[in-house]
Amino acid sequence: MEPDDSDRRILRAIQAQPDITMRELGEVTGLSHSPCWRRLQRLQNEGAVSPRRFVIDPEAVGFEILVLCFVKISHHQRERLRAFEEAVESVPEIMQCYSLSGEYDYVLQVIATSVRHYEAVVKNAIVELPNVQSVNTSFTLKRVKHSLNVPV
Repeated sequence: MEPDDSDRRILRAIQAQPDITMRELGEVTGLSHSPCWRRLQRLQNEGAVSPRRFVIDPEAVGFEILVLCFVKISHHQRERLRAFEEAVESVPEIMQCYSLSGEYDYVLQVIATSVRHYEAVVKNAIVELPNVQSVNTSFTLKRVKHSLNVPV
């Protein structure tokens, strides 16, 4: 999907103000209510815009540790990779998982309430995921930038 100028105006507006009303969105984008609503529905249906949801700050609810966990998989067969990717979904502390090129096969973004909690997650969940060969951990020290805004 390649957004046109009107789509981009809508996307910029809803990123800046997620609770914007349809009337306000129309004013900002220069579109009337109906075309604005139809475009927003299309953007949602095409997957360009996720359904509205509140974003919880992990630190505010006790998850003060953010860890990047680099994982190597034993034997790079499609079924083994798929099994790992499916199993990652079952570990709630794993917030994000990316497949990588280079030395490691995956990087996991893991949250924990303490170092001891992270250790338990590694021992009881991550190393037990299918086909994990090795795990390398880097603890983050501080968040320098965190943005969900896409430059449209």
